[in-house]
Amino acid sequence: MHPRLSTSIRCALGGLAVLLLSAGSCVDTDIGAPCQLQKDRFDESLPGCRGVSPDDIAQHPECFHPTAGELNQGKAKDYISFGAAECDNLTCVRSRGEPDLASETEPSGYCSGECINDQDCASENGKFSCRALVFDDEFLHYLADTLSPEEYNRYLGRLENSKFCTRAQ
Repeated sequence: MHPRLSTSIRCALGGLAVLLLSAGSCVDTDIGAPCQLQKDRFDESLPGCRGVSPDDIAQHPECFHPTAGELNQGKAKDYISFGAAECDNLTCVRSRGEPDLASETEPSGYCSGECINDQDCASENGKFSCRALVFDDEFLHYLADTLSPEEYNRYLGRLENSKFCTRAQ
């Protein structure tokens, strides 16, 4: 092989590697963007929700959210809901200690996503850290081993670990 060609190939490969690495470091994320927590069933007791059925979620999304009162009473709890259409990862979270909601129309949470470490939670929407919100990894693996794939998907969807991005405290 010609020595000059070898150097050219090495330089080209090095440049390609730098390009690929730099492209992966600028990932757009919606972590921290406002979202509405979802309930797994509608609440007929909310104003305007009497007679609403689960099929009416598109016309009456307000009937499928926890109330400001419920969230304000549970300030010591973390809330997580899956299926939040406004979030890329379909995950909406409200961390314990969040300020009270002033009204029912105020967003009740913020977009989140599964994570392994704090670097996975980098966001332009504030400071976030990675911590366990659902079960622990050991119990999650136990469920994956004991439930059928259909049952696991029905109850936990694509959940692969217990950690999610939460507002840093």
